[in-house]
Amino acid sequence: MRPQILLLLLFLAVLPLSAIAARGQGWKQIEVVDDPRIKSMGEFAVADFNRKSHAGLVFKDVLTVTEQAAGSEQSTYLLHLAVEGEPPRCYDTVVLAFVWLDHWEVSSFDSKSCQG
Repeated sequence: MRPQILLLLLFLAVLPLSAIAARGQGWKQIEVVDDPRIKSMGEFAVADFNRKSHAGLVFKDVLTVTEQAAGSEQSTYLLHLAVEGEPPRCYDTVVLAFVWLDHWEVSSFDSKSCQG
């Protein structure tokens, strides 16, 4: 990948996180995890992971979700996801939601123990 594109992607990934840190807002637990938007976000994160890593994970469910808003233009979501498989596997993913772009971006996707 060209260095300019890598630098731009890094900038786009860090900018929202620095804005959140500057505001000092805390995380808020979202109680309604079966909201269609939250489910779509989980499906998006799994599909993004599969595309980038050539994995074959199958989205099953959002177990928990917390949100950290950075104004009305963007939010950061931490989703604890269950995926199908034997044994069942879970992942934590951080999804940046840019309201003004109607765009989601996955900033991390890590294997975690299944709980909740």
